[in-house]
Amino acid sequence: MHAWREPSKKSVRRLGGEILQFVRSGLFQPRCRICGCDLVCDDENVICRDCREKIRPDTENRCGVCGKFIPEGMETCGSCLLAPPPYERHASYAAYEETLRKVIILYKFGEVEPLKHLLARLFHMAVASRLPGDYDAVVPVPADRRRRRGFQPLRAVGKVLARRLGIPFRPGLLVKRKSTPPQVGLTRARRLANLDGAFALGRGTRAAGLRVLLIDDVTTTGTTLRRCASVLRRAGARVTALTLAQPRF
Repeated sequence: MHAWREPSKKSVRRLGGEILQFVRSGLFQPRCRICGCDLVCDDENVICRDCREKIRPDTENRCGVCGKFIPEGMETCGSCLLAPPPYERHASYAAYEETLRKVIILYKFGEVEPLKHLLARLFHMAVASRLPGDYDAVVPVPADRRRRRGFQPLRAVGKVLARRLGIPFRPGLLVKRKSTPPQVGLTRARRLANLDGAFALGRGTRAAGLRVLLIDDVTTTGTTLRRCASVLRRAGARVTALTLAQPRF
């Protein structure tokens, strides 16, 4: 019998190279988290190029104030005419549906952090096309107190967006003082009551004179954006609201 000999460093390195080549051969090819296709292009990360190209801004008519989808020929929705919101304008990149909806859910609940770069680019495109202007700070809608530890999706993408815009990222300017149940499924009255006193200016911060870009991932009724914008406006800020998506209703 031959005595066992410990493999040399050279043979270990050779084996490692063979394993790496085996992985790269496609047997363990990373796949798109949306459609399941192999990621084969250098610029593909988490989702494939085809899925990424399906995320396009909508072209439907929207309210010039709150960004809600409205019939052609209208400039402002009835709600904004009767009760103007506390922000100057709100816009979103596209409707909350199809591929964009899947990507937001994957990023937010799947905690796939690399997607922050794609979503920050969509935010940036929405600013350039729908909310051009000068801003002094990017401020995210504060996370619920139960999510302050660990991955905070809006903070992560907001930091990248601020860097793209070349302005400060100010997550501490606005805070959430109490935990609240999810807004989904609540009536308008319950939504309003749910957020009573929930948001406040950060301790020791000043907002007077700031042109704030307030961001959130998705807005439905707009209640959260309005409450956050109210706090900032009372403190002397001018607020513009920006989201990635909103439903068509």
